[in-house]
Amino acid sequence: MKQLIAKRLSLLVFVLFGVTLMTFFMSHVIPGDPARMMVGQRADEETLQEVRRQLGLDQPVWVQYFSYMKGLLTGDLGISIRTQQPVIDDLVTFFPATLELALFAFLLAILIGIPIGILSAVKKDTAWDHGGRLFSIAGVSTPVFWSGLVGILIFYKLLGWLPSGGRLELGAAAPQHITGLYLLDSLLTLDWDAFRNSLWHLILPALTLSFAQLAIVTRQVRASMLEVLGQEYIRTAMANGIKGPLLLFRYALRNALIPTITVVGLSFGSLLGGAVVTETIFGWPGMGKYVVDSIAYLDFPAIMGFTLVIAVGYVLINLLVDLTYYLLNPQIRE
Repeated sequence: MKQLIAKRLSLLVFVLFGVTLMTFFMSHVIPGDPARMMVGQRADEETLQEVRRQLGLDQPVWVQYFSYMKGLLTGDLGISIRTQQPVIDDLVTFFPATLELALFAFLLAILIGIPIGILSAVKKDTAWDHGGRLFSIAGVSTPVFWSGLVGILIFYKLLGWLPSGGRLELGAAAPQHITGLYLLDSLLTLDWDAFRNSLWHLILPALTLSFAQLAIVTRQVRASMLEVLGQEYIRTAMANGIKGPLLLFRYALRNALIPTITVVGLSFGSLLGGAVVTETIFGWPGMGKYVVDSIAYLDFPAIMGFTLVIAVGYVLINLLVDLTYYLLNPQIRE
């Protein structure tokens, strides 16, 4: 296990180098001038050149890249062109909102997707199975922006059941800051009004974000369960009188979840990256909305910082998936 962890963490260096290299040069070939957007269209040329010099934009691209990497090695992600604040501070501010949204969407994908997948496998070729497959197809084929807008139209505009956006109602006080996760902070401080308010605002964005991943989890669980239920040891267990929930959960589901772990683990990374569209639709004040606003201002340091956070998240999630494989599958440890 130690060798596995060391190997994965060593690969993190190469992944981050590749991500920074591609993102930096791609962002710098986009037409536009961040300095001009900062000073405005009416600023004189002397002011423009001074701002470009302060931002380092007067240097060749390769010089700017090495300067950025030098700062990155010391934990400096640069200064945001748009907010004029350190990017690391901005990310620390906005990351809890994105993490809370992704975690809740991830929980929904597991709690809904796995039971539907099991039911579809057990009730193969029945109406339950056809409904589950139709649900999966709809999930993987529906764009997030469309499902989000339809959700707002139905649950906010027509039914009035859920709010259309934001983390809290206008004028509502946020819970005492401990972790930045409103649900957790309100539970820790026993602030039940804030808990209900934040949960009410979290449901619709989380459902929208989890829809595609929920469908993928459902399909994977169904396929794995069908494969496991056709194995010889399952038929032997049934011949010995083992059936019902004991057969389904202890013998079948435990082995069916091993290949599902990869899909479930990577789905969380997809939720972090996919939060960009969801946060923009629902006005969710997280990293996704932060990077969208930064793109509009050609804020290269902020874009780079967001990309690095997502890349590190994917690598760490892959590491956790591998460790889970190691713990659940005895053959890997042999």
